[in-house]
Amino acid sequence: MASGRLSEQMVVSFPFTETDIGGTNSAGSDDEVHWVDMRDYDTFMCVVELGTWNSSDDLDTCKLEQASDSSGTGKKDLTTSGSGSTYDYDTDSPVDADGDQVILECRAEDLDVDNDFRYVRVYLAETGNTGTDNVSAVYIRSNGRYVGYEETGASSASRVYVEP
Repeated sequence: MASGRLSEQMVVSFPFTETDIGGTNSAGSDDEVHWVDMRDYDTFMCVVELGTWNSSDDLDTCKLEQASDSSGTGKKDLTTSGSGSTYDYDTDSPVDADGDQVILECRAEDLDVDNDFRYVRVYLAETGNTGTDNVSAVYIRSNGRYVGYEETGASSASRVYVEP
């Protein structure tokens, strides 16, 4: 029986913080991979937040991609980004100010598991600007089948748990 600790039910990671995606840059591009494996999890959520943002710019691309391995082999869209209401992220009504957020979610079953796609990442881009466009992202994978509570100190682990 689960202890009720959220840490036993989910894993939180920070693929990038305050990354400037202005101009031709992107977060989640092939030089900033950030793929996570969904094999042992049921759900994925990514919270994207704009930081210092050029007020004349919009977040032009915001989508989830899937791949068959952690290097992005065979990557393809899981959600879509484009102009119009037929897209998951409608760039006709984009986020465009410091503090704005986009929350992207999927279930492991949404991935093309029949073709061995089990990795997911967020891809963000802002093109054609001259200013600073900072973004941060948090990944949360939940309902893990084998996530465990790790009772160790910082000297022997990269994750420390504290509770009363």
